[in-house]
Amino acid sequence: MDVNTRQLRYFVAAAEELNFTRVAARLHIAQQALSAQIRQLEKAVGVTLFRRTTRTVELTSAGAAFLSEVRSVPVALDRSVRAARRIEANESGVLTIGTGEGGALALTEPILSVFRARHPGVRVDVKVYSYADPSAGLADGSVDVAYLRLPIDGGDWLRSETLFVEPRVVMLPASHRLAACSVIPAAELVDEPIVGHFCDDQAWIDFWSLAEHRDGKPANFVGRASSLLEELQCVGAGMGCVVTVASARLVPSVGVTLVPLAGARGSELAVGWRADQESDLISSFAAVARSVRDANPEAVYALEHPDMSDRTIPPVPGVIHNPSR
Repeated sequence: MDVNTRQLRYFVAAAEELNFTRVAARLHIAQQALSAQIRQLEKAVGVTLFRRTTRTVELTSAGAAFLSEVRSVPVALDRSVRAARRIEANESGVLTIGTGEGGALALTEPILSVFRARHPGVRVDVKVYSYADPSAGLADGSVDVAYLRLPIDGGDWLRSETLFVEPRVVMLPASHRLAACSVIPAAELVDEPIVGHFCDDQAWIDFWSLAEHRDGKPANFVGRASSLLEELQCVGAGMGCVVTVASARLVPSVGVTLVPLAGARGSELAVGWRADQESDLISSFAAVARSVRDANPEAVYALEHPDMSDRTIPPVPGVIHNPSR
């Protein structure tokens, strides 16, 4: 029987949602491709797994029995892959770091510099992730540690060490009625069209759409972006606004204004790792990140209390590369 793990993952997702349109959007594939994979799986298994009409999708009895047996297969496979990668990393001396845009900003280079100095035999690989994966590779075990923007849907597996908390700001078209404000209460933006993200992490989506200020009212999403550059382009084109962090001002932009938000808690930039993937190298990296942060209070202060009066790149206080152990 020729069944691949992609087909099983698609089947489990479709069986849980019972809506092929939503599943296709969640998996970022075309609905036709999802249907084709399900048909191939049914052919390989030799039974009809779904009963579909123009209005409904439901599991057949055979499909329900199949689901009960295979639901744990992708989970077990992911766990096995993480275990194998962890063993290889410990044996080969490799640390893979996941990161979103900007990493840990001014602390990124000194953290890596100190870690390499303490572990000269360890190869450091860096993987950059878009907004599509706010866990920066941690969720599927593709990386050992990651620079994260919290909150994310980490569940019990996530462990993290916060390095600093950066203020949230709103990115507006320069012609917007609120663009001239020196500060905007977060509640003022609940009715504004907002550019969303390509991801299915609800904690992430809620945080960047100011869900805590909406009293249950859904956000008016007018598009989706996978990077800061795409956000700038969407806002510059007048599509809507974007809630982001103050360091976005370091990226040159045309037709875009950044305004501080009042009443919105900041974005935690953290080093994260999996509780089921801990190793000496991961613990050492977290310790180095902590020591670099503690050795650089001026740099941390500049990140947490940015000067928003000028969007040109401000001077950054000197960063200490060799904190005490």
